[in-house]
Amino acid sequence: MAVPHPPKRTILIGRSSECDVVINHPEVSGRHALISLLPDGTVEIKDVGSKNGTFVNGMKVLTAILKTGDKLSLGSHSVDWEEILRNPPPPTGGSGSPTRVTRTPFNTKRSANTLLWVAVAVLVVGAILWFFVRPWVFQAK
Repeated sequence: MAVPHPPKRTILIGRSSECDVVINHPEVSGRHALISLLPDGTVEIKDVGSKNGTFVNGMKVLTAILKTGDKLSLGSHSVDWEEILRNPPPPTGGSGSPTRVTRTPFNTKRSANTLLWVAVAVLVVGAILWFFVRPWVFQAK
């Protein structure tokens, strides 16, 4: 017997086929909004840079907490966000890759390692230029 998958913590809504919920409407951006289920059980809507805006109960918002009965619109298109949460998309479909609003934690060890390799590369290129290119370019005539 297959174990049902838990609902995703975030659901990307937009016109792009990469979204979890695809809405084919001219006023819906490719990546329009993100619905997130927060740890305390509340539901948040976040506009992710849409052209026509995200509206909750007729008011344009960048981020808002959704409550039962709130009317959500992407541009002029109404969205039944409660139905989306009742029937969430499968976790394997849609945007398996992180969305643009996903942040990765800053890893200082990895950053220091990268910075070290960049410094070594600059020193190697500088040495090549100093010992091989400089004498050839600046020859005494």
